[in-house]
Amino acid sequence: MVVRRIMSLRILLILSSLLLTSVSLSAEEFAVATFTRGKVSFLSSTDSSKLWKTLKVNDILKPGDRIKTGNGSKVDFLYQETEIRIQPNTDFTLKEWNSDKKIAKAYVQNGAAWFRVNDFKKGSFEVSTQTTTAGVRGTAFGVFYEEKEKKGYTCVCEGLVNINGTEFSKGTGGAVKLGASELEKNDYKGLITKEGATIQFQEKRKGNPMLSRCLPCHKPVGWEDTSFTPDETYGKK
Repeated sequence: MVVRRIMSLRILLILSSLLLTSVSLSAEEFAVATFTRGKVSFLSSTDSSKLWKTLKVNDILKPGDRIKTGNGSKVDFLYQETEIRIQPNTDFTLKEWNSDKKIAKAYVQNGAAWFRVNDFKKGSFEVSTQTTTAGVRGTAFGVFYEEKEKKGYTCVCEGLVNINGTEFSKGTGGAVKLGASELEKNDYKGLITKEGATIQFQEKRKGNPMLSRCLPCHKPVGWEDTSFTPDETYGKK
């Protein structure tokens, strides 16, 4: 009896060790949720029940996983030095992820997501909406799709981003309306400083409502807006 108990205990310890190793390897291979606010739901590609579940800190984002955030909700993912920040009222899907070949593809069905890409210089990191495709190797940029306007936007925060075949630099961006082929070019240079969003930003936003998506990370300077929830994690990683 004693021998059997010892053997059973050893088997249990081995299985526990293998499980912990598997989780550790997965955490190194994929992006991990580091912060959540409000209710964030996800549909796992590996869950045969196909039921939406609540996403928690330390959950892993795998290829095929779909994320939905509600009003005031958000989630941050981190893979080495690459960040993925999914903003409120967003429907996001990770289409492809290969950490060995440094290839990633994501899709924003609706809403907004922000990316800082630092680990894909020998591969590619691509984010699409219904109308736009942004491809980068190492930079920071935001991708948005506004359902009311039926329009996809990409803005460049750092480096260079290829949007639908055209290269854009920091402080610029491109947009395409559903059903159109022409790429609308936008210039945001000087509208956001280290202190935050300027009064000139406020004026620009009147004709470009998408810019409101920038306010959680760039607080208004010299003017006020209470329609957004500040991103308490921006600039802290």
